[in-house]
Amino acid sequence: MRFRQVFPAFAVALAATAAMGPPVAAAPGGGGGGIAPQADQPTQTGGGTYGHSAPGAGQAPAADKPAAKRKRRSARRSRTLLTAFELRRTHLFVGGRAAKVSFTLAGRRSVAVRLHVLRAGDRERVATIDLGRLGAGDHSVPFTGTGEAGPLPEGSYLLHLAGRGLRRGAAASSTATLQLSYHRFPVAGAFDWGGAESRFGAKRTGHRHQGQDLMAAEGTPVIAPSAGLVETVQYQAQGAGHYLVLDADGEDYDFVFMHLRSGSIGVKEGERVRTGQRVAEIGTTGSSSGAHLHFEIWAGGWFAGGAPIDPLPLLQAWASPASG
Repeated sequence: MRFRQVFPAFAVALAATAAMGPPVAAAPGGGGGGIAPQADQPTQTGGGTYGHSAPGAGQAPAADKPAAKRKRRSARRSRTLLTAFELRRTHLFVGGRAAKVSFTLAGRRSVAVRLHVLRAGDRERVATIDLGRLGAGDHSVPFTGTGEAGPLPEGSYLLHLAGRGLRRGAAASSTATLQLSYHRFPVAGAFDWGGAESRFGAKRTGHRHQGQDLMAAEGTPVIAPSAGLVETVQYQAQGAGHYLVLDADGEDYDFVFMHLRSGSIGVKEGERVRTGQRVAEIGTTGSSSGAHLHFEIWAGGWFAGGAPIDPLPLLQAWASPASG
């Protein structure tokens, strides 16, 4: 009898609960049993409404795009900058003074720098010189055309500076033209080839001319056509006057210079000279009727098993504009 009285009250409470729907879990982290919003309803925060769904997988939020651009700009600014590039001595003579490659880098990082040697005609790379990792500042390296990247054939080349992470400044070049030659003309000044009597084989009293005469003003510098060893420095009053003999490096030639100005010879026997080095001055000593250089080329040793050859073809090649 008492059971029948309680049951109707319990049934009414159960029916009321069913009418309210299933219970809703409290929002995580909330205090006081707050109710989480439904998944299909927008969330109101600070007066703004966010969309119904989060960005898709792998898609950066819109707010991150400016940051990415700043990162790219920062990466560009952090690269090392080539602000100056210069080749001092654009005509290089093998065995002479080295060409000097000078350049300036700016930036906070060091980079691996390389110097590429390209043929000027087709820009084909013939050698690469690793200069190592270099940081900001002024740098210079010698270039001889032999040990670093050679020996290279005679001709025109381009020297190009490059490196991973190295950018060229707007006002700077990274490439320079270089002319490479093996010999220099022995007279450093105005000269004249003379006439038939100046040629190799021209008749002389009791013999034939064994060289080529180059007419020039007394005191004009005489220079070494190639690097080599000074074998002889002598004087012959009735013939060559003051003269010297140079044994060339890397080729079976002796170069002979005669009628040199008194007191002008600046080298001595046993001394090594470089290509283009000043060795004397043109004079008119010995058996000479005017200031000139009598120049001989001997294949093999001078009066030591060799023989003189006509020097004119080689002299003409060395005197061409390409040979300086």
